[in-house]
Amino acid sequence: MPIRITGMNSGLDTEALVSELVSAYRAKGEKYTKEQTKISWKQDAWKTMSSKTYSFRNGLDKMRFASGYSLKTTTVSNSAKATVTAGNNAVNGTQTLEITSLAKTGYLTGEEIKGTNVSNSTTLSELGVGSDGDISVNGKRITFNAQTKISDVISKLQNAGVDANYDATNKRIFISSKESGKEADFSLTGLNEAGTLALSKLGLNVKPADGAKTYAEYVSEYDGKTDDELQAILKSFDAKSSDADPLIAGFAKEYQAAEDALTKDAVLQELKDFVSYAKSIQNKDPKDIGYNEKAVRIHGQDATIKLNGAEFTSKSNSFSINGLTINATALTEPGEVLSITTKTDNQGIYDKIKDFLSEYNSLINSMTSSYNAESAKDYEPLTDEEKESMSEKEIEKWEEKGKNGVLRRDSTLSTLMSVMTSAMAKSYTINGKSYALSSFGIKTLGVMNAEKNEQNAYHIDGDADDENTSSNTDKLMAAIVADPDGVTQFFQNLSKDLYDELGKHMSSTTLRSYGKFYNDKGLDKEYTSYNTKISDWEQKVADIEDRYYKKFAAMESALAKLQSQTQQLSGLLGM
Repeated sequence: MPIRITGMNSGLDTEALVSELVSAYRAKGEKYTKEQTKISWKQDAWKTMSSKTYSFRNGLDKMRFASGYSLKTTTVSNSAKATVTAGNNAVNGTQTLEITSLAKTGYLTGEEIKGTNVSNSTTLSELGVGSDGDISVNGKRITFNAQTKISDVISKLQNAGVDANYDATNKRIFISSKESGKEADFSLTGLNEAGTLALSKLGLNVKPADGAKTYAEYVSEYDGKTDDELQAILKSFDAKSSDADPLIAGFAKEYQAAEDALTKDAVLQELKDFVSYAKSIQNKDPKDIGYNEKAVRIHGQDATIKLNGAEFTSKSNSFSINGLTINATALTEPGEVLSITTKTDNQGIYDKIKDFLSEYNSLINSMTSSYNAESAKDYEPLTDEEKESMSEKEIEKWEEKGKNGVLRRDSTLSTLMSVMTSAMAKSYTINGKSYALSSFGIKTLGVMNAEKNEQNAYHIDGDADDENTSSNTDKLMAAIVADPDGVTQFFQNLSKDLYDELGKHMSSTTLRSYGKFYNDKGLDKEYTSYNTKISDWEQKVADIEDRYYKKFAAMESALAKLQSQTQQLSGLLGM
């Protein structure tokens, strides 16, 4: 804006005069700005309404298919021993359940490590291991030397796929599988004399349980076999078998998981090293092997149940069988049989329908309120100058009244409301009999009885949460109990038609984007057009101002010249 020095000769407030002269032009520019603001209010109102409608339509997906109503409820005769949840495809009726074993996670609680001030930084040499050695964990070789620290051993164990920790307070190492179940159990053994000695000094050399395979048996079974024969064993070994040896299972799982020949050869060599070591000590007195008598080993175990007499196993205590999710928590006594009873969840179906109606009511009430809103013609958008004379609260209340009326008597909104109310009023023939919402005690209160702008909302007779209809007979629950399939078929049809009808009004057109229920493209174009109008008009006002200023400047110049001539004349006349 140029700097103007005005009124020097005339004494007139030129800026005030020019401002008054162009005020009518500015008023028209402000009208454009207000019209654009009203469009933005309408855009915001439609975005909110369209989003609600789109969300409601998407929610109908859970109502228009039979699977949405296949609700089941299940009880178990002794919930202290098992909990059962029924899925939609669970079979109604009573079934028997026995729990014969619970899943366990493999644990090894090491014996207290001998020595004073044993810490994470204590080395194996300080514990009495003076040479290099190897340990196998689940078929993975762990190497160490005399300078390996306890903390290093823990890290190596963790890298081998087990959880491990050293408790310095109790001077014990704790090892566990990462998951429960027999297949997830771990094996831990020395591959040479130094390896077994290290396990012993660390308190981890657990004596095999009664019935476990001896070193001599490993030698008898695997010694003398060729590499090809050993590889064939590792390749085909069933680690999941109920009687699978955990040590060989560890080698087999590692071999089968190997992605390259080099890794497979390493596992093969590990097995051969173990067999060779077993051969060297097979005739030793168990006392000379250095077992830690106070170490405790718990092997991983699968859970086992019998459902209707058929046996099932799981690595956890959870079973998913034919629509039932069974969580075993305690063993049944010999001869004890639990009963599982499954039936249709009538209350669940009722609640599903009630939730659908609640969502519908919320949307249709919002539409009705917007359509019947009070006229906002007296609440035009405020200019900056008008806002200066008002408080923030006054501005907020003013604009709220203006915004609330932007969809008043909107034809698009009227069409959308008609689509919804018409769909809800339909009747359907189920098993030869015609049904409407009123057949289930679901109806509106009517214009005379309903609250303001709630005449299109539906109420359920007998609904304890609805003060308007709670005292009426509950027809909906009675219908669900008598014929759940018939009720769900009706609501499937109703939901599908409502879904489809709304879908017709959200397709893309030249004025509407996909998923929108209003002419968003048209409003965007109209809003943008005002940018040009406002800009052009502001330039026009600026040009008019310039013309007036030029005229006043010419007047000032003429007055200055007149004053100069007057002064000269006065000088000549001696005045």
